[in-house]
Amino acid sequence: MWVTDWADHAACLSTASDSDPTPQLSPRAAEKLVCLPCPVRTECLATALDNRVESGVWGGMSERERRALLRRRPAVASWAELLRSARREYERGAGAVPGPGFDAAFEALFRERFVPLVGFLIKAGARRPDAEDAVQCAFIDLAGVWETVTHRAAWLRTTCYRAWLRLVRRNRADQLGHLLPEAVARDATEDVPGRFLILELLWRLPPVQRTVMAFAFDGCGPAETAAAMGVPAANVRQNLRRARAALARFLEENDEEDREGEE
Repeated sequence: MWVTDWADHAACLSTASDSDPTPQLSPRAAEKLVCLPCPVRTECLATALDNRVESGVWGGMSERERRALLRRRPAVASWAELLRSARREYERGAGAVPGPGFDAAFEALFRERFVPLVGFLIKAGARRPDAEDAVQCAFIDLAGVWETVTHRAAWLRTTCYRAWLRLVRRNRADQLGHLLPEAVARDATEDVPGRFLILELLWRLPPVQRTVMAFAFDGCGPAETAAAMGVPAANVRQNLRRARAALARFLEENDEEDREGEE
C-alpha cells in the first residue's frame, strides 16, 4: 500500500530517542542506517526524486546517488508512479516477504557488517564514498531476498564487490580473468603474516592482487574468492602468492629505510 502521509511514519522522526548509531559510521552512512528499515522509504525517495531535492539523504539515497539515477532515467515523468507500480509488481510476484523480526535482524546485521564491508572494498581499491554506496546497494538488495539467503555475510561481500565494480564502471567480475597469470609460481612466502592492514602497501599492488588480498583479509578462501570474482581458484591462489611476496618485499624495503634513517 502506498502511504500518502508518509512523513508522519518516517523512521527518522524517532531517531532522537533511539540508541546512538554505530560511532564508526560516517554521518551519511548513519543516516542511511535509519532509512534502510524505514516502512516509508520508497515514498520518501519518490518525493525527493520528483521534487529534485538537492541535499540530504532521502529514502536511503544520497544526493549524489539521486543525481546519478535522474541522469540515467531522464524520461521518467513521475517517480512516485514508477515506484508505486514497481511495488505492486513485486507484491504480486513470488518475492519472499520478510518474516517477524526482520527489522531488528536487518539493522543488527547492518551495524555489524557495514563498516567491515566498507573497509574490505577500500582494501580492494575503492574510494570511501564509492565503497559506502556499494555496500548500501548490497544491503538494499539483501532486503528484497532476505528470507532466501542463508549465508548473508558472504552474500553481502560478493554483492557489494560486484556493486562497486558497476559503480566505478570497471571491468565486470567475469571479465577479470584475462588479467590473471596462468602459470603457477612456487610459493616461498608461507612465513609472511596474513594481516597486512596497511592500505599504503595494499595500494602498491596491481589491482587483481589487491582484490584477492582484500578477500583474504575478510576471511575468504581461494574457492570463495574465485566464485565471487568469477575466475578459476588456481588463478586466485597464484595472485595471493604474488601479492604476499610483494608485500613481504615492501615490508623489507620499509625496514631497510628505517635502519638507514637510524644510522
